[in-house]
Amino acid sequence: MKNQRVLLTGVSGFVGQHCAVELLKQGYTVRGSVRSLAKEQEVRQGLAPYIEATDRLEFCELDLLKDEGWDAAMADCDYVLHVASPFAIAVPKNEDEMIRPAVEGTLRALKAAKKAGVKKLVLTSSTVAMVGDKKVNHLDQDSWTDPDSAKATPYMKSKTLAEQAA
Repeated sequence: MKNQRVLLTGVSGFVGQHCAVELLKQGYTVRGSVRSLAKEQEVRQGLAPYIEATDRLEFCELDLLKDEGWDAAMADCDYVLHVASPFAIAVPKNEDEMIRPAVEGTLRALKAAKKAGVKKLVLTSSTVAMVGDKKVNHLDQDSWTDPDSAKATPYMKSKTLAEQAA
């Protein structure tokens, strides 16, 4: 994996940090995206108990709702792991606070990766995109949460709509 770089969006999140640890253990160089570079030290501290990554961990600033920075973030990357997506315990006043960044950020990541010629992009999602409020015994590629259901939370909708947009 020497000299192979992965753009990991959402490196400051719970899933993102776990992905960073595993990528670094496998020898990849990780370019982690954060909404603000002020989070860099916090991420480094979060990873420190698991792996030393000073020379193979770099950071870039990306906003899921803005085009700026995506081309530079993808430069020299072989792979993209798109993990960034808004998550909040409390339901937002406006569901678009979760839905727009999830959908638009996914589309920005896909578009920029294609433009940069990355070898592979992995998009993380959630079972809430498939299950929603249904009780099911079997899930497959045709299983989707109904975003129009009264029981679909903004998070469920954001994950479902982002994956469908991809």
